[in-house]
Amino acid sequence: MKTWQPLLTVMVGVALLCSLKAADPLPEPPAPAEAGTLIVIDGTGKEQKLKSWKFAAGVRPLGWLAPAGAEKDAKDEPKPKGERTKPPAGPEAIVFREENSTDFQEGVLTLIPVDRLRVIDYDNEKRTVAIRVATNEKPADDALLTGATKFLGVNRLTIEAEVDKGDMGIAEVKYLGGGTDKPIRGLRFAAPKPPAAAPESRLAFVVVEGKNNVQKVADLQPLYQFADGGERLLPHLMFKKTLKIDVAKIQKIMAVEGRVAEGKEMDVTLKDGNSDTLTLLKTITLDGKQATLAGVLGRVPAGYKLFPVHTFTEIQFDEYKEPKPEKKDDKPEKKNDKVE
Repeated sequence: MKTWQPLLTVMVGVALLCSLKAADPLPEPPAPAEAGTLIVIDGTGKEQKLKSWKFAAGVRPLGWLAPAGAEKDAKDEPKPKGERTKPPAGPEAIVFREENSTDFQEGVLTLIPVDRLRVIDYDNEKRTVAIRVATNEKPADDALLTGATKFLGVNRLTIEAEVDKGDMGIAEVKYLGGGTDKPIRGLRFAAPKPPAAAPESRLAFVVVEGKNNVQKVADLQPLYQFADGGERLLPHLMFKKTLKIDVAKIQKIMAVEGRVAEGKEMDVTLKDGNSDTLTLLKTITLDGKQATLAGVLGRVPAGYKLFPVHTFTEIQFDEYKEPKPEKKDDKPEKKNDKVE
């Protein structure tokens, strides 16, 4: 018998209970920045009030949230000969790896819309970062996310700002969050914009590879990306050869060990109880263009969570059922009779 199986079951169960337990209210945050202003707390603890600034690194657009009709408008705009039409950009989001991400270089990502940010604090000695995200009008109900900054390119931000130096002129200054070269201590945003109330959606429970935890998200859908940077959420998954299955019809997905060239093999169980081992395609043709499966994406209080296919071992929909522990063999061990 595998003695680790019962322990694994307990660990997964405890992690699920912790993820579902309501967090204690957070203390009141520090005073926000004035409207249209960002407060940067530099490495010495001094506050810098910025009027003209932008994120230069550490963020990405949420392409699937680009305004409807923007793609058509972009195609109609005149462009220099040979220049391609860029896909419409959606709202900006911080790309964040939480503590419960994976050990993979391309791990589970939490995408936090910039307009929901309230506070970012860096502990440059411990090389950690904590982010408060507005989920409604009450600061005590903020989502608190924590992560590490010790890895190159992970949870690091670059802010470019124009700073008035008086008679000397205007300087373009860079502020680095989470880095090792003159890192800042924190950021204070103006009043954040909480998300609109979301309609009731189907829940999904994603078992993360190597972390023995279960992460709950809502409205889980596959996210496909085009070569030009565009993105599209689809309500269905594509399997070899031309099989299309609506996510709404799936009850459970379990990853099968090993890979094939076309994608990842999965045991797929539908709501009606039918189950098959299928190959989840990593590339498909969508609107005449090749699209790559970036992973599955669901809503969380802080924004969105993206799970690349290699980062999860199982997805259950509607409710989470713990794996059954292996049964012990109650039969006494048979001993060989010795001949005297």
